[in-house]
Amino acid sequence: MFRRRWSGLPAEPKFAPDLKKLSYFINEEDEVRYVHDPDFYFKYFSTKNTRYNDCQRFAFDQAVNQIIDSRLEAEGLKEVLLPLGVASKDEPHAKIRLSEDLSSKSRVVIIFGQSCQDFGILAHRVASGQGGLNKGSMVNIVKALKQQKSSATDDAAPGIILANPGDLWWWPEGKKGLSEFARHQIPGSSLVHWGWHHDPARNSISENANPTEHLKYIFEKVVPQFVNDKAKIDVIALGDMSDEVEQYLDNDDVWAKIGHRLNALVVLGGFYDMREAKCPGFKKFMDQRGRAYIMNQDPLDTLIAGPEGGSRAVTGYVGYGCPTYSVGPDAFVMELVLVEAGSAVLKWLQDVALDKDYVNERVHIFFPEEEEDDGKWPGWDKDDNDESKGSKRIEEQDHEETKRIQVRVQRDAQPPKMDECEGIDEEFVKEIAKREKMADGNAGSEEET
Repeated sequence: MFRRRWSGLPAEPKFAPDLKKLSYFINEEDEVRYVHDPDFYFKYFSTKNTRYNDCQRFAFDQAVNQIIDSRLEAEGLKEVLLPLGVASKDEPHAKIRLSEDLSSKSRVVIIFGQSCQDFGILAHRVASGQGGLNKGSMVNIVKALKQQKSSATDDAAPGIILANPGDLWWWPEGKKGLSEFARHQIPGSSLVHWGWHHDPARNSISENANPTEHLKYIFEKVVPQFVNDKAKIDVIALGDMSDEVEQYLDNDDVWAKIGHRLNALVVLGGFYDMREAKCPGFKKFMDQRGRAYIMNQDPLDTLIAGPEGGSRAVTGYVGYGCPTYSVGPDAFVMELVLVEAGSAVLKWLQDVALDKDYVNERVHIFFPEEEEDDGKWPGWDKDDNDESKGSKRIEEQDHEETKRIQVRVQRDAQPPKMDECEGIDEEFVKEIAKREKMADGNAGSEEET
């Protein structure tokens, strides 16, 4: 009987996390290009083997992350390891970066990116593709914040804290935290090994095991340790971290400790319904000094809903509790939201910082009345099994469809003259008439029987 030994499995390829060794370079437009053909960006499909391609992608992303991290350090953001007091980098830790002179700042901006992204990265598709490294990362955001004023009486730039809700899976061999996506691409025992089991004792980071714990640690440990007690705090939260931030602040005990320190809050792409919020203080704050941005095809910074929400076609069933704006048509996925809307977000934060009495403008967007949602799903009603009622329902749906396309078909099944249906396809009209005639014939035969 044949058997395969572990030593007989195909070996996994080895890639160094270095752009040059991976045959890539950074051009004058700050974009990563392929050495052998500078017209191309990163090439994922180098082979037909997914695991092989993932190994290359992991090394490439790690190389990009190192470049981004070095640029953030060059912007004056020092590295801090969490939990505070960790003895060395060999121990499980999560890395964040914050301004070196944070304790002297009268205004501090805390940024929570998506929990699925690597630290410092907004969108790998931009950082390693069209747009460039700075645009696809926190580097441009940090540069822009350094050009702002802390307040009307303080011309100094605000302090910055870059949280790290993504890299919270500890990789002992690499001695670093990884995102949930990256951890499945780390080197394995062979080319056919797939994924890594999560061992809490081996892969968790103390007090930062998940995005919820990390957020709490930032507010309750990092802020008291590094931020001036009198400093005002602005918060930018992206994607799932928007919900995490709002859920954390929507608590009377938490708000009593932190609420008086908050100056403004921007949530981008969240789904937390403030109409169901429990903390009155937080609800009032969001109404006065909060702002939401959601994906919408309207131009960037277009007001699309008030605090109570808007049309279900625009905001779904969510009321954000604050004025809600569009991120523009180019932000078609969540990771592009802050890339595209960053300028508008930072401009608004600056406006709030310069006006100590700032209060959101009272807005209300009027929408046409919408039918009430009866909460029933098509096909799940008890009458749906009734063949006669089902046929009637189908006929009603067909009738509504005919009305919507504004084609009137006479009972004698004669199609209208084409000059009366300008812009309607003739064959389409005839097909509808044919269906109506067949329906009438079926109904007549049923009556005879």
